[in-house]
Amino acid sequence: MKVVEQLTSALQDLELMLRDAEKFDGGNSSAGARVRKQAQQVVKALKEVRKTVQDVKQERKVAEKAQPAGV
Repeated sequence: MKVVEQLTSALQDLELMLRDAEKFDGGNSSAGARVRKQAQQVVKALKEVRKTVQDVKQERKVAEKAQPAGV
């Protein structure tokens, strides 16, 4: 999955969390539990974005070194 797709997915999850966050702010404690769970899922997704970016950077570095000089 591309980085843009991963970030778009995380942003969509955050937008969905807003509904439960509003409910929590209105006094619904159950909504708070959902927000916490969803927040943890977003954290995991963002860690995956970081890993993907690092992996791609590493692949590019290796590919750059593999090219003959002057090409």
